[in-house]
Formats: sequence, C-alpha cells, structure tokens
Amino acid sequence: MANIKISQLTNGSALDGAEYIPIVQNGITKKTTTQAVANLGGDALITFNPVKVFDENGIGSSSWSSGGSQLTIDGGTYTATPGEKVVVDSTNRLRMSMPISSSYFMFGIKCKVDPLFSPINTGNWYGASCILGQELGGEQRDFGIVIDSQGYYALGWANATITSSTVSALDGNVHELLVVAESGKIRLFIDGVEEVAVDKGMNGNHMTDLGIFWNKSNEITRVNGEIYAVGCWSEVAPSFRYVLPTL
Repeated sequence: MANIKISQLTNGSALDGAEYIPIVQNGITKKTTTQAVANLGGDALITFNPVKVFDENGIGSSSWSSGGSQLTIDGGTYTATPGEKVVVDSTNRLRMSMPISSSYFMFGIKCKVDPLFSPINTGNWYGASCILGQELGGEQRDFGIVIDSQGYYALGWANATITSSTVSALDGNVHELLVVAESGKIRLFIDGVEEVAVDKGMNGNHMTDLGIFWNKSNEITRVNGEIYAVGCWSEVAPSFRYVLPTL
C-alpha cells in the first residue's frame, strides 16, 4: 500500500496515478503511469475517495463546517482560531465527533497534542487517551488511535489491545495520523509511514460516530491539543490497465 497523507487526499485525486514516468519499450522511451507499472507486478495502487473532509478552511468561530455539514459538538465549549485550528484544553473540555456509516473506511486527523498533556496510564485501549475512534461495548468493529501510557501514538483494537508506534505524541509537533480498516487488517500510518499493522477480523456492530480527541464513550479519554483537519475516505478498488508492447 502506498504511503498516504491527508494533504494528498483532500482534493480527491488518486495517489500517484496521475504522475507520468518514463519507461523504455523496444528501445523507445515512452510515458506511462505508476499505476500501470504497479499493475505489471500484480500490485496495483489502492486509492481513496474523500467521503467527508473537514479542513482548516471550514473552521469558523462557532462551528466547523464542510460541504454543508458540521462536526457535532458533544460537550464542552467550542474554541477555535477561524481558518486555522480548533483548540481542546482542560478549560473548554471540548468533545466533538463525526458521523460515519461503516468501520471499513480510512479515517484521518492532522493534529498536535499538548506536550504537557498526561496520557491515561492504562493497558486497555477503551480507557486510554483517544485521538480518533469510537468505543463500542465489548469486542465489535471498533478501534481507535490512542496515546499509550508512555506517550506514544498507538492503535487500539480488539477488546482491549494497544499496539504502540515509535512516534511520540508529546513531541510538540504536528502529525498526520491515518487508520485504515480492511476486512482482516487494521493499519496505522503516521506522517505517511505505516507504523502499526495488525491482523484482525472484526465482528458485531460498526462504529457510527467517530470521537475526535476522545472515544465517544467517556469524557476521561479526552486529549488536550490542537486539531487542524479530520476526515474519512472510502477505498477504491484498483483499476487494472494493460501496458501493451510495441510490435
């Protein structure tokens, strides 16, 4: 799977598919696409279509909008720098969410965690400080991007499991986090690099409302920091094309 970033996806363009690269056929240099080259090796690029993306352009003084829709404010006080960022801290205790129709999507967030934030010390993902996700009762089609007890970004999955990355959430930097759920695997990408991949066949109900800087189950899972963009994308099956030889 290609490395992916929110900034590459918000315009709906196919990853790399429109980039032309030179190849040589029968001594003649021609142009083709990375999609076609990947198809020759049987590894077609997977692309994503934006379902709903809330970027900084939609951040207003009282709400965050995109295409006529608004993120849900579940609690606390909405605080934002219009056109730039939404702020979550111990004073406003803001909790937001985004309605979704299935767990089998790609979900992403561009954010910065307050480096002074103290993550919850737990080994259970549903009780951990949550960046993006939804906790459903028991083990269902739910998961989340969380911060582990040592302050690292992690994938929360299954009934209680936390699988950590090597990237600190408390480094004071802006990071782009993407989680991709397929029928038998869940992957966590951080700044375009796959940091975590777990094999998991999920059963039960799908997530319906993705918590942003909390897991929709408990306010205690709230995280302090800044949010710049959030969204979800649907996976597009590869479109195979033939690269024909020249006679």
